Amino acid sequence: MERNSIYKVISTGLSILLAASLLTSCGESSDSSNSTSDNVVAADATPTPTQPAVTDAEFKAALAKMKVIEDKVKGNKWYEDKTSYNYYWRNEFYVYTSAGSNPTLFFNIRYFDEDWLFIESYFFNVDGETFSFTPEYGEIQRDSDTNVTEWYNEVASQENIELVQKIMNSKKTVMRLEGSKYYKDVTITQAQKSAIKNVLTVYQGLGGRL
Repeated sequence: MERNSIYKVISTGLSILLAASLLTSCGESSDSSNSTSDNVVAADATPTPTQPAVTDAEFKAALAKMKVIEDKVKGNKWYEDKTSYNYYWRNEFYVYTSAGSNPTLFFNIRYFDEDWLFIESYFFNVDGETFSFTPEYGEIQRDSDTNVTEWYNEVASQENIELVQKIMNSKKTVMRLEGSKYYKDVTITQAQKSAIKNVLTVYQGLGGRL
């Protein structure tokens, strides 16, 4: 190959290498620019403020509908709707909450009648959809005098809380207290649903989360 031809080949190769180097440099600069832009946007982004679960007005209105249950020896205090558990001799479903800045929600079902059911499970038909749960052994308490009382009173689990909300917003809920041999069906009244709503409002106003 002639010397001039060799020079042309070398010159062409160098030109190609130089062009590739410039393209690579421009690409890196562009990527770096995009990265910096993303960082600026992230730094300037303002988080959306969270809204309180209930307003002060809602909390105060619901609190006015509560009765206070107090253990003066231990200093514990609970809030319960004024319409709940006024009569020992009725079947009832309700919730109540402890007081303080770290409230606990409680789930209560009470059976009262002449005959034992020896309740094992609870079923709820909420607008045609059925839910159920079976308490652990010993969680359902029993007593008798002239009549029989069986009751379940425990800290509400997340599943309990979700069920309570469904019942509160339902058109019709029928609760079945199912025993070893017999059962009893009880319709949840509108007054009980309103009581649930009042307690949940107080619970949230105290800082509780649903």
